[in-house]
Amino acid sequence: MKKLFTLCLFIIIGICLQAQTFSWDITFLRGRTQESISISQIITMQTGEEFSIRITPASDCFAYVVAYDSDRQIIVLHAGAVQGGDNIYQRLRLTYPPGTETLYVIMSLTRQTELERLIRIQRNHPTSQRHTSNLFREVSRLQNAASRLGEPSIEIIPIGGTDRGISLGTRFSDRNLYVRPITIHH
Repeated sequence: MKKLFTLCLFIIIGICLQAQTFSWDITFLRGRTQESISISQIITMQTGEEFSIRITPASDCFAYVVAYDSDRQIIVLHAGAVQGGDNIYQRLRLTYPPGTETLYVIMSLTRQTELERLIRIQRNHPTSQRHTSNLFREVSRLQNAASRLGEPSIEIIPIGGTDRGISLGTRFSDRNLYVRPITIHH
């Protein structure tokens, strides 16, 4: 009887701990065929080619998607709260000039007030190099803070099927703050 009680207790504790774990999935889909591409390395594409990203958190959180393009401009694609299970979906096209684009996906259980403040300022003054630099420095600061926590726990997961096969995504879990850069060279 004690063994059964202990086993049930461990199962309940495991379920509670899993429920408290912040996890989210990201999928990078390339071109019109929506081919899934790994985000773990630099992605090579052509100027003019389309891609989309889909981010799905398992629980309520705050998400920020910031693009730093080859023209050294910052474009905020998403900033704010997201309900667990909802999707953030962005469809984009790589534009001239060719070079390197970096998408910074910032996921957090807590609101990033300084980041949000700098996003508001940059949106009000989009041509200001000073405000763009301040926003980029904050993204870098968050990336450094997240990297001090060590390599995030990730898992490659199936996200759906097409006539060409199964699409794959990446699941991140076990942290309260993530900054995931996705680098695209075109």
